[in-house]
Amino acid sequence: MNITRMNHAAVNVLGQVPEAREFYLETLGLPEVPIQIPGREPVTGSDFGFWVEKQGVQMHVIGREPLGGSPEPTHFHVSWYVSDIDAAVGHLEAKGIPMRVMGEGQHRIVWIHDPCGNIMEFQQDPEAG
Repeated sequence: MNITRMNHAAVNVLGQVPEAREFYLETLGLPEVPIQIPGREPVTGSDFGFWVEKQGVQMHVIGREPLGGSPEPTHFHVSWYVSDIDAAVGHLEAKGIPMRVMGEGQHRIVWIHDPCGNIMEFQQDPEAG
C-alpha cells in the first residue's frame, strides 16, 4: 500500500454546527471549501457540517448523528490518500484487517481501526497517475 499524502482530519460537532462554523471560520479565519465526496456533486451550506482547508489539507467538521456500524465515519479520524485504492484494499484484506467501505471502484472510501482503536480512512488520490 502506497500512501501519497494526507487528505484530512475530521471532528464531530453534533448539535453545534453554527457555533463551530463561527469558531473555525471567524475566530480562526480558516476558509470554508465545498464538501466533496467522491462520485457526488460538491455541497456548501449543509446542516451536516462543513469543510475547511489550509495549504491543501482539510478538516471535516461533521455535525451529524453516527451512521452506525464500525468503524464509524462520523467520529474523529485521519484520512490518507493512496496511489491505488484497489491495491490498498487488497493489502488490508491480506493482513486480515476488517474494513468499512462506502462507494465503488475509484470512488471507494475505506475506514479501518488501527491496533489502538483509532479510525483511519483511505481514498484514491485524484492526483495519482
